[in-house]
Amino acid sequence: MGLLSPSEKGTEMRLLTHNMLSSNIKGVTNGFPLRVEVEKMVEKQVDFNADFLKNMFTKIEWKALFDAAQTMGYTDLPAEAESSMLDSDEFLKKFHHALLELHLEEGALICPETGRRFPVNKGIPNMLLHEDEV
Repeated sequence: MGLLSPSEKGTEMRLLTHNMLSSNIKGVTNGFPLRVEVEKMVEKQVDFNADFLKNMFTKIEWKALFDAAQTMGYTDLPAEAESSMLDSDEFLKKFHHALLELHLEEGALICPETGRRFPVNKGIPNMLLHEDEV
């Protein structure tokens, strides 16, 4: 998985984004986490910011991040994490890579309850609902 040229930047389906999306289909009670289906994944280097990571840690649903990273082929995250791990530079670098540098370029996000596929094209998830889903 190569890095994109500067002209191709701007696609932002990071696992940070994935961790905050859910299915809002009418009647769905458990629309999170969306399952990730990968057709194309890219890695993009992002400046490391330990303070940002420490702040985001409490807002992240770890199991959803872990499972999505695994689906994207990234296996360096621990299955469970606790705030004391934020003192480790090694942990922070792995967290940074999974959260900010892995991008779903093409594929889908899938509602865990209904199986509805939300396509991701050029890094942009289409979460628009059909008329009968609102």
